[in-house]
Amino acid sequence: MTDPVTGMVLAVDRYHPSAAQQRYLKARDPHCRFPGCRRPARLCDDDHTHDHARGGPTDIRNLACLCKRHHTLKHATDWTVRQLAGGTLEWTSPAGRPYLDHAQRRVVFVPGDEAVAPF
Repeated sequence: MTDPVTGMVLAVDRYHPSAAQQRYLKARDPHCRFPGCRRPARLCDDDHTHDHARGGPTDIRNLACLCKRHHTLKHATDWTVRQLAGGTLEWTSPAGRPYLDHAQRRVVFVPGDEAVAPF
């Protein structure tokens, strides 16, 4: 599915995000989206917020970058996450306390950052 105005790929009918979706996620999520984690996105998984195995779509509104540690934490503990409008993630701790992690609102280029293969 593509955006009718921009032509951006919003959703695909498979598990793995398209190259365009991956580029978008790396720009929106420059690091792991668990609150306080700053592991670079290039070292993270493209995670389905609502598990793909349970019907979650491969859609940019259901994807976020999570490092291996926090990807595992999401699946193996009582932490939960849901994606709100604009890519904001609402994490809920096992004690029931919510934590918001807002998506990057603009793309920032950092001089001197290590070279990364083009998207």
